[in-house]
Amino acid sequence: MDLFFSLFFNIFPLYILIGLGFVAGRFFEIDRKTLANLVIFIVAPVVAFGYIAQIDMKPAYVLLPLLYFTLLVVMGLGFFKLGQRVYGDNRANLLSLSTAQSNSGYFGLPVIMFLFEPQWIGLYMFLNIGGVIYEATVAYYIAARGAYDAKESLRRVLAYPTLYAVILGFGLNAAHVELPDLFLTYWGYFKGVFVVMGMMILGVALSAMRHFEFSLRYNALVFLGKFMIWPLLMGAFVLLDVLVLKLYGPEIHTMLMLLSIMPPAANVTAFATQFNTNPEKAATTVLAGTVFALFAIPAALALFGH
Repeated sequence: MDLFFSLFFNIFPLYILIGLGFVAGRFFEIDRKTLANLVIFIVAPVVAFGYIAQIDMKPAYVLLPLLYFTLLVVMGLGFFKLGQRVYGDNRANLLSLSTAQSNSGYFGLPVIMFLFEPQWIGLYMFLNIGGVIYEATVAYYIAARGAYDAKESLRRVLAYPTLYAVILGFGLNAAHVELPDLFLTYWGYFKGVFVVMGMMILGVALSAMRHFEFSLRYNALVFLGKFMIWPLLMGAFVLLDVLVLKLYGPEIHTMLMLLSIMPPAANVTAFATQFNTNPEKAATTVLAGTVFALFAIPAALALFGH
């Protein structure tokens, strides 16, 4: 129970950031699309590049981002097809984004930093490379397809800067190029901005809503995928590793299970805003999942005795 309350109160400030974003949007006329574009096109590429360029690549760890990317594709495409059958419009795109992508950065990174020693943080970010690549390719394409045809969506994916930040980061890492201290100093600032602005995007999006766009069937589908199917898929791999593969220790198993119960990504709101794909429904869904995670993550960790 001590762990539950300790983690609960360490996560809670993230919700204060959502509230500050709401105040900024409602009373200071902060534009949600401008804020979303700042995160998508400037802040996120710098943060992704810095992590990838510095990660200590070990053979056994290479499977982790590949595993995460594969599960993201399975969930994203699976729920996109389900959404097409249930809705037949751009709600299918939003369902895919809300179910597959997790808030592993803005929300997940503070959780991991609280629970693990510093040497594990880099590994967590390495694992998240799978998510960065998915977001920069498949997810961004699905988001764009909610508003554009296939050709224009592909053009927009190729114009997404995080994609090139990932490629450049991998290239410098493979060449063993050390990043200068000046860059690392400002990269640290960008990491803080990444968390702060990422959570505030949700608040700003909520401030622009005239009403909450809550749909019982839609949100039930998101929660089914996000908080039931995701943990089952990840748990199956963890069980396989414990019984057969024996590649990883309990720390990595805990990271994987945490990743599977993170709330929907705040960038779902950013993408929905950028492409005008039901941004009110996106913000409502992300908020509902984020509120649920405030209790679900500490409860899950207390249950498994981390």
